[in-house]
Amino acid sequence: MFDIVFQNTSRDEIKTFFQHRFNLDLSGLDAGIILEKVTGPLSFGDLELVSKSPYENPKVTFNYFNDPRDLQACVEGLQTIVKVLESKPLMKFRDPFLPVRDLLALVAALPLNLRPRHVNAPFDLEQYCKDTVMTIWHYHGGCQVDRVVDRNYKVMGVGALRIIDSSTLLYSPGTNPQATMMMLGRYRLTIFFNYFFL
Repeated sequence: MFDIVFQNTSRDEIKTFFQHRFNLDLSGLDAGIILEKVTGPLSFGDLELVSKSPYENPKVTFNYFNDPRDLQACVEGLQTIVKVLESKPLMKFRDPFLPVRDLLALVAALPLNLRPRHVNAPFDLEQYCKDTVMTIWHYHGGCQVDRVVDRNYKVMGVGALRIIDSSTLLYSPGTNPQATMMMLGRYRLTIFFNYFFL
């Protein structure tokens, strides 16, 4: 359906595209998006420092779906979402003349990531997963305990440097980890002050 990648495209241009493609009046659009999350993915990526300068970005390779079980979990999740969207209770929230595959095509056309899009994505759930994969902005796992930091969150092999943020988590707590990380930071800070100042 769409062989377009929306890079450097304004929100108004995207809205105009959808209005013309689906012949819709989006002036009073009230919409939402259902996302799925692959909990505890088995695929691992790499994070590599390119220099010692803190001003240079590291090289990050996500390796999404490197383990085929993650792709299978994504497909199964999408199959469930399709069933939910096609269910009778949700029909009153959908345009009856807009099939679920067109809704998938609409989402696949959004600028969710910089990956190329494939025309067949709405009809091939494996390809749809690959084309629309994204991280929901809660990066974690880059400084794992017992791999990069010790159990006191001290960076191994580096003096006087501790890391206490979500990069130390092996698994995401499931929702926004802000409260979890604030609690952990406060707890570790209390231990630090008690050790050095009391």
